[in-house]
Formats: sequence, C-alpha cells, structure tokens
Amino acid sequence: VYYNLIKFKLFSNLFIGILFMKKILFLFTFFLLTVPFTLKATLNLTGQFDWNSPSVKKLCPAVSYFKCRLTSPREMEIVAMKVDLTDPKIKFQMTKRASNWGTKMPGFEDKFVIRTARETCRVTMRKYLKNNINMVAIINGSPWSPWQKPFNHPYADRQGLIVDNGQIVAPILKGRPSFVVTKDGKYFFKTILDKDSTSNILHAISGFSFVLNDGQVTKSKVKNLAPRTGYGLSKDNKTLYLFVVDGRQPKFSMGMAVYEVGEFLKYLGSYSGLNMDGGGSSTIIIKDGKDTKMLNHQKWGERTVGGAMGIIYQ
Repeated sequence: VYYNLIKFKLFSNLFIGILFMKKILFLFTFFLLTVPFTLKATLNLTGQFDWNSPSVKKLCPAVSYFKCRLTSPREMEIVAMKVDLTDPKIKFQMTKRASNWGTKMPGFEDKFVIRTARETCRVTMRKYLKNNINMVAIINGSPWSPWQKPFNHPYADRQGLIVDNGQIVAPILKGRPSFVVTKDGKYFFKTILDKDSTSNILHAISGFSFVLNDGQVTKSKVKNLAPRTGYGLSKDNKTLYLFVVDGRQPKFSMGMAVYEVGEFLKYLGSYSGLNMDGGGSSTIIIKDGKDTKMLNHQKWGERTVGGAMGIIYQ
C-alpha cells in the first residue's frame, strides 16, 4: 500500500508538472504573438535598390514588383512594388462609398456614420476583373473606426480623406496625410486641411503619418514591430513605391517599427513617404491570370478593410 501511495504521488506530481509546462508554453506563445516587440529600430540599409535586378517581375509595362527576405536585424518578408506614374494607361481606384453612405452606423449611432463597407482587397479586385477592368494590383490603405472586439463590424468611418473619381468617400480627418491624384494629373503627399479645397482632387487615400520627408526619415516614438504598409513617391513625384512587410510571425517575419517604414521606402527610391494602416490589414494582391494572388502572408488570413487602393492598367 505504501509503495502504491508513493507511486501515485510520483505520477500525480509528474502530471501536474506536465500541465504546468503546457501552461508556461501557452503563455509564452501568446506573448510572442500578441505583445509588441520593441527592438532597435533601424534596418541599416545602404544605397538604393536596383529595380533592374533579375528578382523584379513585371505585372504590366508600368508596374513591377519583387519579394525579398531580410534576416538582419531580424527576419522580415517584404513585397515591394514600383508604379510609373508617367504612363498614361495607369489609373487608380479607391474604395467607393457604401450604398448607405452617410447614415448612422448600427451599434455606434452616436459616434460614427457609414462611409465604406469593409471588404477584403481580394473581393474588391475580383469585382473589377469580373467587369473586365484590368486591375493589376491592390493594396490596403486607410485606417478606420470602429476598431473594437470582435473587430468585424461591416462598415467603416474616420479613415481620413478618401476621394474616388472626384467624389468624397470619407472626409478630412485632422493630421492624417494623404496620397493625392489631381484632375490635372499631379501626384503628391499632403496633409489636407479643412480650409483646403478638394475640388481638383480626383483620387485620395490617407494614412497615419509621414515617415519620409525631403529624403529624410522622420523620427517616430512607435518602435513596436508589426506588419506595415508604406507608400512612397520619388523626388519628382513621377514614381510611386509601395510595400508590405509581414509581421508577428516568429521564425518567418517579425515586421517593422514605424521608423523603418521610412528607411525601406527610401531604399526603394522614395523621397517622401507615408505609413499606412498596418497590422492584420497589411495586404498586397496582384492579378494572376483571370484571378488574384496574395503576395504577402497574413497568418490569420485576409482582413476586411475600410480603405484600399487599386492600380488599373488599360
């Protein structure tokens, strides 16, 4: 009996130990996936990327892209794209107004109104391809509200300025810089103010902040690593650079700090640049035959977003 009691106690302690280790492992994994990392925010890139590299692929005469993997200062999977804005066949398509645009948002009647209906970039792109519109790529853009559990509200508001084909989709939001396409064919980044006229804006989509100004990377206190989306323009505003970096995926891609978005945009050839919505929203999709292909990898799949930008060549 005494032997059996000792045996039982040993097995009980072993069982409790296994359960304890499983709990520790679970908490550690949860920490890796959810807690922001705050490592040194610099990529230490030198020179400029060579867009004539064999790694660069063409989507059409005006749009090319490449995928790369960085291992220093950490693992990062990146997809970057270059758009020749001098090609007259290049057009843009921003997220359109929701059918019930301007009405009170269900569940948030006192806080928000409906501007856009959230959908994945892939769903948006397929709609245009189905209508024989040659959308060659689409990338996420504007942040939005509401953003609270369970994070699946079907509508979006407070994106910052979004303009599609001259129509205001979402109004100006103080402090949010925008990528602007004018009706007379100019391209630039600007923080549009309430006093500014929007009558000459053909397209616009807004991000969080400038990360590159006059060739200088902008300082940022946001050092946590996350998936990021960046938009950049060359010094002459004739070339648009876009990129997405995956993040929060140990041993695959940990993402970037905000400062590093500016660094990488500069490395691509940008003179000015914006940090757009990131995290699970970061998405870049291309036309693949008659369908679509997602170039980056979001561990939890594609998120419905409140604002995206499609690139059309026709």
